[in-house]
Amino acid sequence: MIYHPRTPREAVNLRKEHADTAVYLAGGTDDLRLGGAAEGKDLIDITGFDFNTITEKDGKVYIGALCTLQDVIESELVPAFIREAAGFCATVGGNLGLRRSDSYLAAALTAADAVLKSITPHGEQDKPVGEYLQSDCKRLIEYVVVDKDRTGSVKRFGNTSSSHATLIA
Repeated sequence: MIYHPRTPREAVNLRKEHADTAVYLAGGTDDLRLGGAAEGKDLIDITGFDFNTITEKDGKVYIGALCTLQDVIESELVPAFIREAAGFCATVGGNLGLRRSDSYLAAALTAADAVLKSITPHGEQDKPVGEYLQSDCKRLIEYVVVDKDRTGSVKRFGNTSSSHATLIA
């Protein structure tokens, strides 16, 4: 079944109500390609929500969870090493929600002390990316928030250029 909630709060409540049988779906490229969490599940379609912008406020960059990685790569607001990490991923929220150990973006955002603005059944909350990745990841991600002037770098170590990375720094 595919649910089409009208609000983010309704989506979160559907996820809570159907915790064992439903997952959020925005793009789903990686999940569907890799036979992941959405396979055989009911889907909560969040594509209609306005989480697809990149904005700056008070020295922070807000990256919408529905932004494509190309949006991130092309945005001059996003720190350069985050743009580089985005080149290896499909949507921001999807990449984080999959909690893949080979995610360049998750590693870069964790190193950048980025925070997720998200919605839970209890309301809107902020959570560091690193903590989110260690949780059950059931919250609905709205935005990733990172300091505009954050600097860093991304380095991939692997056995071959086409294999999954063995280490991401």
